[in-house]
Amino acid sequence: MKNIRTLFFCTIFLMAQGLIAQTFTPIDIRPGTNGSYPYNLKAFNGKVYFAAMSDTSVGNELWVSDGTVAGTSMLKDINPGSGSSSPGQFTVCNNKLFFTANDGVHGNELWVTDGTSAGTNMVADIWQGPSGSSCYYLTAMNGKVYFNGNDSIHGAELWVSDGTSAGTSLLKDIWPGVTSATPTGVTVADPGCTYHYQFTLMNNKLYFSAYNASGSELWSTDGTTAGTNMVADIWPGPGSSGPYCITPFNGNIIFSATDSLHGDELWISDGTTAGTSLLKDINPGTASGSVASYSAFTAYNGKLYFDAVQAGLGYEMWSTDGTSAGTTLVKDIWPGPGSSYAGSYSFAVWSGKLYFSAADSLNSFQLWTSDGTAAGTSLLKVISSYSPFPAYPHLFIDYNNQLMFTANVDTINGQELWVTDGTAAGTHSLSPAIAPNTSPLASTGNFVVANGKFFLSANFNSIGTELWVYTTPTSITETSGEHNIKAYPNPFSRAVSLSGLLSSERYTIQVYDMSGREFFSTEIENSSENVSVSMPDLSTGVYLMRVSGQSSSETFRLMKSN
Repeated sequence: MKNIRTLFFCTIFLMAQGLIAQTFTPIDIRPGTNGSYPYNLKAFNGKVYFAAMSDTSVGNELWVSDGTVAGTSMLKDINPGSGSSSPGQFTVCNNKLFFTANDGVHGNELWVTDGTSAGTNMVADIWQGPSGSSCYYLTAMNGKVYFNGNDSIHGAELWVSDGTSAGTSLLKDIWPGVTSATPTGVTVADPGCTYHYQFTLMNNKLYFSAYNASGSELWSTDGTTAGTNMVADIWPGPGSSGPYCITPFNGNIIFSATDSLHGDELWISDGTTAGTSLLKDINPGTASGSVASYSAFTAYNGKLYFDAVQAGLGYEMWSTDGTSAGTTLVKDIWPGPGSSYAGSYSFAVWSGKLYFSAADSLNSFQLWTSDGTAAGTSLLKVISSYSPFPAYPHLFIDYNNQLMFTANVDTINGQELWVTDGTAAGTHSLSPAIAPNTSPLASTGNFVVANGKFFLSANFNSIGTELWVYTTPTSITETSGEHNIKAYPNPFSRAVSLSGLLSSERYTIQVYDMSGREFFSTEIENSSENVSVSMPDLSTGVYLMRVSGQSSSETFRLMKSN
């Protein structure tokens, strides 16, 4: 077991106005400057499971955290000694966490954990010996996990497991013999995740692409061998249609595919051969519409949004309601043949709008928002410090009434953590008060929210890339009734005066926005009855100020003026 230390000095930073409190906590798994590089973060039963390296004598192993230093530990040294098991592909199924790992003896195989060391075990040695079956696309359906596995006899084919060795078997040899069918999923497993893709689940069936003599085509399974079949040979014969971005929508699946006549275009299927057809030839003729090549499909207000290319328009923002007539261009963000590549890294739905990355003729890949109409689609904020530099906002995830994401600031500061409340003024970078390092998220895995906490892997300071936990307070409300302490003026500009303080008490002053995010904190000791508190540079709006002493605590609603 490895000792863990935390750096409490990272929670405060002395400023001219006082102490600006940050709600970041580092969990320093590997003391020193090297970092443990946590990645593949996955929430399961109120905790986060991930891969990390505590030191070179242990290797990259399975860790677990409840968001506290004391509650963070290595769950199991799967590959004993300096070897790394490199756990990944975490998938929750039937109150267990399935994943892949290499114990140094059996190669990369399927594992499962119930959250205890004793309950963490290899499920089956699918490829006998040290080679490993290289399981991919782990996807849960009806209490079992389905995946692409290779036993050395059948090639990479479709497998199923209930978490026991006896219940793990080849479901179907789609391309008989040693040739691989390579069942492939293209659905992102979790928001904020870049590394784990799964098959697409709809109406108790899984949809995926797979190869056989007919090329790469659309397949489905109901979990039985007899019920695992090719849905349609979209490009007849050995040609491959290459189904991509398979997405459930109103009882059908929408996806991109290529046939011999239309190029890569928009398709729809109800899961039957007869019910599979071209939905719209966006770029008419044999030219490709390259549907969802950069964005995938995102459901919002009864439609799917995606990017596509059309002659004379470039890659722009489109939507479909599942009909050909209802598949239209939303907006030509970069007018003319220029491409905005709207939704690069996918769209995010938050607080009644779409948020996404896009480029126009003046700014390269900044933060945009849309209500699904051309008039309601606009640039929200230029994040980059100089406009030609692409910010590439992506990995959007909702946390505590905030939309968190990553974005590049410039060529020096690189990829940082950002947050937005849906306004330009409320869109800003987020980091601990003491965070001198540039590009703190350059070598990270994904984000995850568990038990009311936001977990991420970051290199904010001298401890290297480590696990960080960000939290925001909730249920901050104004104190009702008569106040013993008075706060004025209201509205305020640069400072707030407080009266009614007791000179014998020590007070903590905290300022929150209306969603509960803390912006400012300072302490007053041996106060006089009247104190002036200088405020940080806050945006115009409504804030809550909490004044907490040993004997009382009061919260005021204040307006910040220009």
